[in-house]
Amino acid sequence: MKFLQRIEVWVLLLLAAGAAVWVLTSRPSGADDGDPEAITEGAAAQPAIVIHRTTLERDFGNARLDLELRYRNASPRTLILQSPDVRLITAEGQEVPPFILPMEKPPQISPQTAQDVRLRYWLDKKHLQGPLTLDIRGATAEVKGPAPLDLDKLENKKPKTWTGPVR
Repeated sequence: MKFLQRIEVWVLLLLAAGAAVWVLTSRPSGADDGDPEAITEGAAAQPAIVIHRTTLERDFGNARLDLELRYRNASPRTLILQSPDVRLITAEGQEVPPFILPMEKPPQISPQTAQDVRLRYWLDKKHLQGPLTLDIRGATAEVKGPAPLDLDKLENKKPKTWTGPVR
């Protein structure tokens, strides 16, 4: 078998095996979401949206905003976390566009459960000049306070993280 004596064949076999291992061990899209937790009767007093962490990563003149939050879906239907049910709104009422990766499905929350999810948005400099509010089916949470944030002062491609909303 002279075919297996060629180094190119072994390199391609190793690359294919590595790709297969990566595909089989990688987490499916939305797998970073927390396990759903059934809503109990005492959960009505808890807020519907709790922001755990906010990460802002500058990409030259724009920035990607990652929100890690817990949402309590008290509705009898599954919530797919995308517009029009989920919106990030500026002080002027303008909706901020989501950051979409083609192969990534939007997270979903089953009915009558609370779950940790991650949402991503694509911000311009003007979006960081005032407050930002996350609206999920009428429940709101502050994402960024009214103080302006200078995007040029953030280092490019270096994420900056806040616990909770941006202050």
